[in-house]
Amino acid sequence: MPIIFSPFSGVWLIIIAGFVIRLALGATIGLGVDETYVTAVARQLSLSYFDHPPLHLWIIWLTTYVTGSENPVILRLPFILLFAGTTWLSYRLTARLFSEWAGVWAALLLTVSAVFGLTGGGWLLPDGPLMFCLMVVVYLLSQLFFPPDRGQSLALWLAAGVFLGLGLLSKYHAVLLVVGLFIYLITSRDRRWVLATPGPYLAVCIAVAVFSPVLIWNAQHDWVSFVFQGSRGAVSGFYPGKMLANIAGQAVWVLPWIWLPLIWQFVKGISRGPARSRFSGLQDKRWFLCCLASGPILLFTIAPVWGAQGLFHWQAPGYLLVFPLLGQAVAGWLQFGRRLVRSWLIFSVTVFIVIAVVLGSHTANGWLKTAKPDWFTQGDPSWEALNWASLPESLAERGFLDSSLTVEFLIARHWIDAGKIDYIMGGTLPLLCLTNEPHHFAFMHNPADFSGKNALIIGRQNMADVAKELAPYFETIEFKGNVPIYRQGQPQFDVAVFYGRNFKGQYPLPYGFSGNK
Repeated sequence: MPIIFSPFSGVWLIIIAGFVIRLALGATIGLGVDETYVTAVARQLSLSYFDHPPLHLWIIWLTTYVTGSENPVILRLPFILLFAGTTWLSYRLTARLFSEWAGVWAALLLTVSAVFGLTGGGWLLPDGPLMFCLMVVVYLLSQLFFPPDRGQSLALWLAAGVFLGLGLLSKYHAVLLVVGLFIYLITSRDRRWVLATPGPYLAVCIAVAVFSPVLIWNAQHDWVSFVFQGSRGAVSGFYPGKMLANIAGQAVWVLPWIWLPLIWQFVKGISRGPARSRFSGLQDKRWFLCCLASGPILLFTIAPVWGAQGLFHWQAPGYLLVFPLLGQAVAGWLQFGRRLVRSWLIFSVTVFIVIAVVLGSHTANGWLKTAKPDWFTQGDPSWEALNWASLPESLAERGFLDSSLTVEFLIARHWIDAGKIDYIMGGTLPLLCLTNEPHHFAFMHNPADFSGKNALIIGRQNMADVAKELAPYFETIEFKGNVPIYRQGQPQFDVAVFYGRNFKGQYPLPYGFSGNK
């Protein structure tokens, strides 16, 4: 198969095609559970937030402020653009370290990997800003270290510090890049002298300064975000099976036919160790990338062994930095005209498009459930991407929002339901999440401010005993009925609605206090 594109035109074709696919999905698929949650809490601008640092929520707040819209595709557009930038940087980094065509293959495979090209590449998650900022930092570091005799530029170190700080404002994962850089410098005989220069320390100081809003907010709130995230790594036993399940989950999220060669390049680069001299340039570059990638990959793969929570996408910032190695390997394989490699690339692109079309169309109209009802006996996972768009109209039709039934605020019993309800209600009524895990909803309103007021209690989760469980906090609670949530005019599931009179203004929220501080 002859190559008809130059590397430059090839990578732009990848970026534009990926942008169009993610834009189409953004317009088709409703916001997921994390997305509705962050959209709702981002309406209240804050120095930081309970679950994560604030950058992606600031982006959502700014987008809404500028456009006046919370339409999913408008909210997702900045994140789709950020991933386009990440793809370009992956190409430029790989081209700088290896070759132009290696950069193209790295960008292509990054784009057609599900965890990057679908979720991290366009959803309202901290991963999009994190990946972009990490790629900027690593590209700046590559300019500092390669060629090996290049002098140290203080300006580059300062710029790296700014983007490292922005990465920390995106997700706490970014600190592992500092650990990886230290490992690279301390293990590379020809790089250790860099630790005696001011550049790295100035970069860290600037990163901490950029990150300071998170420190200030946490200092004001008993360091609750760090306590929450730290608790997810708590030791509770020995569970090797959990680690194996986590590895299998990583393979599925990356896509197995991409994950296997990706992990092989990482293992090969690690096993060869640091370059023995500055003349071993190729291995030095590989070691550089492997050290920077090792923190997220190794830590979050091993952590489930002792019972720590391990989500399958937590390793993604590490894998992001292994794609240049895979791109370089693919460029080498293709030089020998391997037909199998070409077939694998075509297969990867084709399957990615099929996955995007199937998931996007099913989430939009539920056709797969109609065609294969036996697959959905336990419910439809795509329900989590419904915006509950019919809820306001259904509540109004049943008279729950008219003057005959005074409703002054809303209550949810789960943070996921709270996000869905608050998002689709557009913030027209304040919402309390009365549960032992309200996440950032615990910091948005003080329950005491609602003393003596009446509320609608809405939700699909933890609603069976709601009247009994919330009875101490209201004068009366009355079940008003179920309201269906529709997709394309077809009912999908019901949410229960209760009416609570005369809230007593108190509820034992977690995190050591109630409401704002």
